[in-house]
Amino acid sequence: MNTGQTLLTIIAIVLLGSNVVSINRTFTQHGVVLQHTEIGIFGVSLAMSILEEAQGKAFDHVTADSFATSLNELSSSLGAEGGESSRHFFNDFDDYNGWRDTVTIDGVDTFYRWARVVYVDTSNINGFSSSRTWHKKLSVNVKGSNAQDTLQMQYIFSYWSFR
Repeated sequence: MNTGQTLLTIIAIVLLGSNVVSINRTFTQHGVVLQHTEIGIFGVSLAMSILEEAQGKAFDHVTADSFATSLNELSSSLGAEGGESSRHFFNDFDDYNGWRDTVTIDGVDTFYRWARVVYVDTSNINGFSSSRTWHKKLSVNVKGSNAQDTLQMQYIFSYWSFR
C-alpha cells in the first residue's frame, strides 16, 4: 500500500468514525425525547385520574345527602373531614384540598401528586375567593422525579340545584 492509499484509508476511517458518533448521538437524543414523552403521558394520566375521580363526588359534604340553598350551608374550611384519612374515604370535592401522594411506575419514574381546592368567583376563575361561592376549583399537580416541569391540571366544579 502506498502513501496515497494509506491517506485515503485514514480519511475513510475518520469519516466513518464521525458518522458513527453522529448516529449514536442522534439515537441517544431520540431516547431522551421518548423518555420525556412517556413521563409526560403518565403525568397527564395520573392528574386526569384524580380530576375524574373528584368529579364523581358531591360538591360539598352538606350536599352529599341533601340540597344546599344558601352559601352559609357550605363548608367554610376546605379539606377532608374527620375519618377521611385517605382518598378511598373522600365523599366530596373539597376533600382533595391538601391531599398528596407518591406513585412509582416501574421502568418509568416516580411521580409526586398534590392537590389544592379553592372557592372561585365567576369574575376571576384564575384566582380564588376568600368567601364561599357556588364554584370550587381543584388544581392537581404532578411532578416526575426525572421531569423538568410540574404538570398542573384544573377543574371547576359548580353546584346547581334544580327545583
